[in-house]
Amino acid sequence: MEKVAKGITSFQLKLLGIVLMVFDHLGQFFGFLGAPVWFHWMGRLVAPIFLFTSSEGFIYTSNRKKYLLRLLYGFWFMGIGNIIANRFFMNENEVLINNIFGTLFLGVLYMWIIEGIRKNWKLKKPVKVLGGFILGLVPILLSFGAILLMNGLNSNSSLVLFQILTTLVPLPILSEGGPLFILLAVLFYLFHGKKSGQLISLVVIAGISFFAGTGNPFTENYQWMMCLAAVPIILYNGKKGRGMRNFFYYFYPAHIYLFCLIAYFIQH
Repeated sequence: MEKVAKGITSFQLKLLGIVLMVFDHLGQFFGFLGAPVWFHWMGRLVAPIFLFTSSEGFIYTSNRKKYLLRLLYGFWFMGIGNIIANRFFMNENEVLINNIFGTLFLGVLYMWIIEGIRKNWKLKKPVKVLGGFILGLVPILLSFGAILLMNGLNSNSSLVLFQILTTLVPLPILSEGGPLFILLAVLFYLFHGKKSGQLISLVVIAGISFFAGTGNPFTENYQWMMCLAAVPIILYNGKKGRGMRNFFYYFYPAHIYLFCLIAYFIQH
């Protein structure tokens, strides 16, 4: 009989991430009904789990181009969906910005760039190495362009250009979790197969989040709780487990927009 590996698979990790994510978004959309703050505590584990599984997915996928494109398509879909939600179903002082696809896309993109730079360095192809560095700078430079447009949002043309740019292109400065989450995804990739390095990276990023934030560490500045994702990551056994790849891509936007609609109709 086939020996069953101890620990949890990538599928089970993602399933755990989804359950915790639902609690986090219940807190986000139904705080007005008294959803407890500990729903958000549970949600702090979600991003590290999916950043970790994205690094595993990048390493083991048979087609990295398609992997990137799936994340980009998800980003585009959520970008358009958020515009519609903000226009018709959000309160005046609320903005829906959830779009982890952009963060995952940028993390995987930089994994691909780093892999290419390493490969071409060994092959002594300096032009391609330089090309890799330039490609890596593009999202960063576009982020500065977005900042300039933000400073001129009082004009209609700047607003239109800003919406087009941020809807079509994932930008590090505006991605969910920002550059720190992208860095964490890349560190998970760089320390692949070295759990200690991955866990140290997680704790360091969580520590930076703690010291960079302000307010009570349990009611406002609780992003540091992402370090608790170390537990399921330690339990990961390196196996893929069941498939259901498309389920994870569909569930994320589906439950967000469902919660958004329910919250809107309850309040109206």
